[in-house]
Amino acid sequence: MSLQAARNIMLESIDKLSKRMSRPRVVVGGIPGALESHPGSVKGQIRLIQYNEHSSTDKVVESVAELVDWVSHRKPPESYAGLAPTVPGNGATPAHARRTTWIDIDGVGDVAMLEELGKLFDIHPLAMEDVVNVHQHAKFEYYGDTMFFVARMPIDGGGFNTEQVGIFLIGDVVITIQERPGDCLEPVRHRIANAGGRIRERHSDYLAYSIIDAVIDGYFPLLDRYAEVLDDAAEVLQQGGDRSLPLQLHAIRADLLLIRKVVNQHRSAINVVLRDVGYRMEEDTALYFRDCQDHLQHLIEAADTDRETCAELRELYFAMLSERNNDVMKVLTIIATIFIPMSFVAGIYGMNFDSNVSKWNMPELQWTYGYPFALGLMTLMAGGLLAYLYRKGWLTK
Repeated sequence: MSLQAARNIMLESIDKLSKRMSRPRVVVGGIPGALESHPGSVKGQIRLIQYNEHSSTDKVVESVAELVDWVSHRKPPESYAGLAPTVPGNGATPAHARRTTWIDIDGVGDVAMLEELGKLFDIHPLAMEDVVNVHQHAKFEYYGDTMFFVARMPIDGGGFNTEQVGIFLIGDVVITIQERPGDCLEPVRHRIANAGGRIRERHSDYLAYSIIDAVIDGYFPLLDRYAEVLDDAAEVLQQGGDRSLPLQLHAIRADLLLIRKVVNQHRSAINVVLRDVGYRMEEDTALYFRDCQDHLQHLIEAADTDRETCAELRELYFAMLSERNNDVMKVLTIIATIFIPMSFVAGIYGMNFDSNVSKWNMPELQWTYGYPFALGLMTLMAGGLLAYLYRKGWLTK
């Protein structure tokens, strides 16, 4: 690879890194809680999923106004303990009569729609502002009875990139607002549609957990791909290496650093969830969030391991490069050591002395065997130096 090509790869990796580390958009002097559409934002559709233990519905609605007829349970119960199943026939409402609602919006470009949604569910304006400004770090906050979780969902593409997912838990309603269409939540939808697992038997807090867990699990195949890339890099290194390898390892290490940073943000956010379970969610659901913590710990350890592998491969590459340079310098030094004495002899006999003026002016010039003598002397000196270097072991190391 040419030097120019290597330079282009480095500039491209720096450009990608700067884009991934872009800071949140902050308008100096802006009104807190004001929603503004940003360049590149897309207008998403509203997908409504409702279910209980016995049935589920999945449809796309055209406007927020249609949600009013579908959403009935928007206020949180006084205690999740009150949601324990009751015995039918004693005048109480069975637990499966409650319906959990999932409202999924896959775009933040329609500010008017988001403002209408915020008014319908009484969502705090600062939370809606965080939804629109899609460069938030992963976090968890309470706004009265509303639980708000910001997750960073990995997306396919070159390097490491994420999109923001805002998750609201409001009573029996879970609202997810994604930065753009496409997500890793299809397994959750499939479980709801096919009554897989226990999701249809549980309430909205378990749905919020399932969504967060699906986002976190999306990092495992991502780290697996980086591990495969590092294995390929190790094989390339065993075959002699490539000049572009250090730049590739640098880009991978930068990605792994960002992955660890984002995963650690999720861990801090879930710590906030676990500190205050109480009436905000069922105790059993808190156990599942602790399982999320375990997954996050595994991700952090995997990212750290891959970063160390990256650093070791870079060090090994430069060590091999240094060894090759030393071999080249050793060969050049041996050649110079042998030819310097020969050049000395050739330089002396190449001087313009006239033996007719003085008998001391190179009498060998008039000698019949002068030329063979000079060549023999140079050969003897070269052979002697080679023998000396060989006995020292410098020719075999």
